[in-house]
Amino acid sequence: MSLKNVIIAGATGSLGAPILSALLNEPSFNITILTRTTSSAQLPANIRVKKVSDAFTVSELTEAFKGQDAVVVALSTTPITKDDLAFRLIDAAVAAGVKRFIPSEFGSNNLDPRARKLVPVYDAKGAMLEYLQKRAAETGGRLTWTSFSCGSWLDWALNPAKSNNFLSISVKHRTATIYDSGLSRFSVTTSSNTALAVVKSLLISSETANKQIFTSDFVTNSREIVAALEKQLGSKFKIDEKDSAPILREASQKFDAGEYNATFSLLAMSFVADVDVGYDFEKEQTVWNERLGLPKVGLDEVVKEAIELADRS
Repeated sequence: MSLKNVIIAGATGSLGAPILSALLNEPSFNITILTRTTSSAQLPANIRVKKVSDAFTVSELTEAFKGQDAVVVALSTTPITKDDLAFRLIDAAVAAGVKRFIPSEFGSNNLDPRARKLVPVYDAKGAMLEYLQKRAAETGGRLTWTSFSCGSWLDWALNPAKSNNFLSISVKHRTATIYDSGLSRFSVTTSSNTALAVVKSLLISSETANKQIFTSDFVTNSREIVAALEKQLGSKFKIDEKDSAPILREASQKFDAGEYNATFSLLAMSFVADVDVGYDFEKEQTVWNERLGLPKVGLDEVVKEAIELADRS
């Protein structure tokens, strides 16, 4: 299966920007960016842009997707799980005759009942993937899909400007909150390697058709991250130890009451609290890093980059 024309939604986001950069570095693709007519985001001047209204109607999306071989969705968590947008994107891809659809699945294994039980967003994304599988099957193979489970983007999580100290570790202020034991292990794939995995999957499209792709640069936990930071900095962090249970309970209640931003607390706790959502991909899944030719990255490299960023800020 040859995939040449690729359209990306969410090209300026935390993951969308690295994916767009990786796509542009691959000369075999013709890239189009999908954006809202009201968006003020600065886009590369030499890239084709398709604009749709804030309503993201199926008819508009279908028109935007016509002539595209692949759709890459890198929209952020809140919009993709509200108002059935994820399902409209899939329906439009089917209607437009798209060959490959990559949903905004990045993070957990959203088909794992452990993850879906803890975090409503994982459940919503699981429902999205199940719907995508169903619609793809209905096309008789004309539409295929690839989803990505990459764990944490630790480089993003240690960048306060992008993530607001998502994992409660502040490199600049030498502080960290450790939840429960701090030993809950989770896979890490840097944002650049996640982006590269998307591009590589499109290049070997026959091998990656209708597959969940699991990536993991390494597996770590909160205490290991802090220890690595302390070692490189030569100074100790001020540690605050907390129980995750009240935070999980409050965030769940807020989310159920319609406060969608509460999902970020739940997402963070799914990594660092003593909960089992199947995040140790190297233990539970077949990891694709080597097969996709991803560069090897270790904890010390990510920590070094975070320290350099903190020193510049």
